Amino acid sequence: MPAPHPAVVQAAPAAPTPATPSSALTGTETSRRLLGAEPEARAMTLWGSSSMSSEGGGEATPLPIRIHEHLALSAAPAPVHSFGVGATRSAHTLLMRGLETPRLFPRVGRPESSDGTASVPVALETGLAPAGPLRIPGSVDGTSGMLDGSSGTWYFTADDTSRGPVEGVFTSALAEVAAHSRQVLWMGKNNILDVTEVLDDTQRMWDAAETPEQDTLVLGQWCTEADARGAATGDAVAAVTAEQARRYGDHFLDLQALLTGEEGLRCAPLAPLALLEQGSTQEALERAVVPPSLVAADGIHLNGWGNLAVCWAIVRRLRELRWL
Repeated sequence: MPAPHPAVVQAAPAAPTPATPSSALTGTETSRRLLGAEPEARAMTLWGSSSMSSEGGGEATPLPIRIHEHLALSAAPAPVHSFGVGATRSAHTLLMRGLETPRLFPRVGRPESSDGTASVPVALETGLAPAGPLRIPGSVDGTSGMLDGSSGTWYFTADDTSRGPVEGVFTSALAEVAAHSRQVLWMGKNNILDVTEVLDDTQRMWDAAETPEQDTLVLGQWCTEADARGAATGDAVAAVTAEQARRYGDHFLDLQALLTGEEGLRCAPLAPLALLEQGSTQEALERAVVPPSLVAADGIHLNGWGNLAVCWAIVRRLRELRWL
C-alpha cells in the first residue's frame, strides 16, 4: 500500500513570497551525499527452492546463517522478500511468480480438508503436482484465498469461508509483490536433469523483470557427492552453468566455481577454516564436488559456512552491479 500523502496546506493570503533559492551548492560533496534525500530503495525478491531458503544453514557455525537475513541487512532500507520453498522445481517458481496461471477445478472423490477449514481439494489443469511446504496466496477468478500443497494434495481455501468450491483461473498474489523489484534466482536443482526446462523457466523469470538486463542475478547450482564428475546430474549442472554464464554474463554468479575454486575457498569468510590444507577438501575437489566442511549432514544442502560464503559472494556481486 503506498504511503499516504500529507495534506496540502494553503498559505495565508498575506504570506510573503519565499525567496528564490540560490543555485549555488552548499556544503561539501560528502555532506551533501550524507544529508541529501536518498532515492526510494528498490525491493529485492529471492526465488528458488531449499538452497534459497537456507536449509542446512543452522549447522556448523556458531549462529545459523540464513541468506535472506544477510541480504536484508545488506540491502536495508530496501525490503527483501524471500520466496524460497524446499523441494520445489522450476515450474513451481513460475506458478509462484504468476507466470503460470492454470485453471483449477475441484477434485472428484477427494475429501475436503479435515482441519476444520473450508479447504477444497483441487487439481491444476497443467497437471503440476505439489512439492514441499508450498503455500501460495492468490485468487481464482477474483476469489482470493490460498493454494496449499503442503499436505501433498492441492487445496484452495477461499478467504470468504461461506463460498462453496471454486473453479477458474488461479493467479498468484506474489506477482504483485515482485512486480517492480529486482530478483535473485536460485532455481532448478530439483529438476536439473531436464536442462532445457531449467534454462527455459529461468529465462522466463529473467524476462519478467521490469528491466530484464539489469534487474536479475542468477545463481548457479553446485555439486554434491551425488553430482560427482561423471554423474548425470553433475553433467547437467555443468551444462546449465555454461549456458547461463553465456547468457547472463555479470548477472550470473557461478557458485560451483566459488565453492570448489582456490579463490573462493580462501575468501574472507572461509579463511579461518584453512580448507585447502585439509585432505577431505582435496579429495572432494578431485571429484569436482564441494568440500564436506561446507556441506550439511544431509549431504545435499550447504551448512552455515557454505551459506556464509554464498552470502559474501552475492553481496560482492550486488555491489559490483550497483544494487547496493
